[in-house]
Amino acid sequence: MYTKIIWQDNTPKSELFDDFYFSSISGIDESAYNYLEHNFLQQRFKKLADYQIFRVCETGFGTGLNFVLTMNLWENLAPNNAKLEYISFEKYPISPCDLKEIFIALNGITGHEKLLSVYDPKPGLNIYKFNNIILKLIIDDARYISNYDLGEVDTWFLDGFSPAKNTSIWDESFFANMMKLSKNQSSFATFTSASKIRKLLQKYGFKVNKDTGFGKKREMMYGTFIN
Repeated sequence: MYTKIIWQDNTPKSELFDDFYFSSISGIDESAYNYLEHNFLQQRFKKLADYQIFRVCETGFGTGLNFVLTMNLWENLAPNNAKLEYISFEKYPISPCDLKEIFIALNGITGHEKLLSVYDPKPGLNIYKFNNIILKLIIDDARYISNYDLGEVDTWFLDGFSPAKNTSIWDESFFANMMKLSKNQSSFATFTSASKIRKLLQKYGFKVNKDTGFGKKREMMYGTFIN
């Protein structure tokens, strides 16, 4: 069930997709830049009302780095009684043993031990609870998102491997469902600037902006759903 990891430049790489899970420059900085900053999560978490539910949906759980960074930010900024629901799709999960090695390579980022203590994914929906944070890790293809009752999404993390190498996760049917699950001003961010992805986002109601990419990447995209 678990995908095979190979190491290059002290950075984990998917053998299946021949692509890195994160930048060899800094996976942590890359994740924070692409997903936390360009979804403006720091500002949004601070403004949450008491008992408010904030829902993130991610394509490509991978190493769980985006989740751990989001969890840390939430615990620092969100009201104590607000709830974070973090939904993530992953068709090819990393083994618990490999995930532990990856977090060692990331110098034991704060919060990783919480994820490692429960991480044992099975096919379908896995629910992990961390006080007022719920991780719904779905071991399935993101194209089948409509099979799951998820609720309206506030923020999208469009991750996964390059659209040129992992075509399944960037299928048009996903973007059609993304539109159905979004509300006015739902945000998205993605590391890719591929024109095919930009056109699909625009086709399904998203205003698309571009910014400088992280590290060696020229551009990335972010934006909001206009209902």
